[in-house]
Amino acid sequence: MHTPLRDRVALITGGAGGIGAATARKLAGQGAAVVVADRDGAAAEHVAAGLRAEGLGVRAVAMDQTDPEQVERVFSETAQANGGLDICFANAGWGRVDAFLDLPLATWNRHVAVNLTGTFLVCQAAARHMVQGGRGGSIIVNTSNGAVAPAALFSAYCATKAALNMLVQVMAGELGGHDIRVNAVMPGVTATAMTKDLLEQGMDRLVEAQTPLGRVGRPEDVAAAVAFLAGDDSSYVTGTAQLVDGGATHNVPRWFTTDYRRRGAAPWRLRHLETPTTEGDGT
Repeated sequence: MHTPLRDRVALITGGAGGIGAATARKLAGQGAAVVVADRDGAAAEHVAAGLRAEGLGVRAVAMDQTDPEQVERVFSETAQANGGLDICFANAGWGRVDAFLDLPLATWNRHVAVNLTGTFLVCQAAARHMVQGGRGGSIIVNTSNGAVAPAALFSAYCATKAALNMLVQVMAGELGGHDIRVNAVMPGVTATAMTKDLLEQGMDRLVEAQTPLGRVGRPEDVAAAVAFLAGDDSSYVTGTAQLVDGGATHNVPRWFTTDYRRRGAAPWRLRHLETPTTEGDGT
C-alpha cells in the first residue's frame, strides 16, 4: 500500500458529506489517522464505520463549527489523543439559493456563521495546535469556484467563499514561519447532496455540455487535490487556490438565467440544455 501520509493526523470537517467522506477515504488510504467531524454526529459515525470496515483508520466526532467551544474541544481532544495534528481539511459549508432583493438576513447570517466564521474558528484551532506541536502542517480550505466566478442567486455563498480565499492567503503569509502551509481547493459543480436537487432537474446535462472535460465533478476529484496539498509533494506550495472544475470556471457556465430585455422585473429561471439537433451529427 502506498502510504505517503503514514503517521500523519488529519481532521476533516463536514466529513459526513460527499467530499468529506471521499477525502477521508483518500487520506486514510494513504496512511493518515483521520478524524471525521460533522454537525451530524450519527452521519459522521456512519461514514467512519464504513471506512473502518475497509480497514482504514478513521473515527468520528460530532462538532458544530459555529460553536467555538465545540471546535476547541474537538481539536484539543484530537491532538491529545493522536500526539498532534498535521492536516486539517476545512470542508464544511452551507449554501442556499436566493435572489439578492429577497435574501433574508437570517439566510445571509447563516452563510457567514458557517462558511466564514465557522471556517475561521476551525483554521485558527488547527493552526494553534500545529504551532504547539512544532512539526508544521497543512491546512486546506474548501472554498468554491463561486469564490472567483459570480453566480446569480448565490450572493451570500459567493461572497463568503471569496472571503475565504483571501483568508487563505493571509494565513499562508502569517503561518509560513511555523512551517504551516495553507491552500484552498475550489470545486466546480460536484455531485453531492448539496447539488443533488438541481442536478436532477436537468442541470447535469447543462454542466456536462459547458464543461471542457465533459462531466460533472465527483467528490473523488476534490479528494485527490486535497491529498496532494496535504502531502510532501506540495511542500513548496502555499497561499494558492486550486480550481477543481474540469475547466468550467473559465468557460463561464451559468446555473440561472434571465432576459435582461425585460426591465425591472425579469424573472430568473433554472437553465436547461436546449434540445440538441441531430441533423448532420451522425446520430
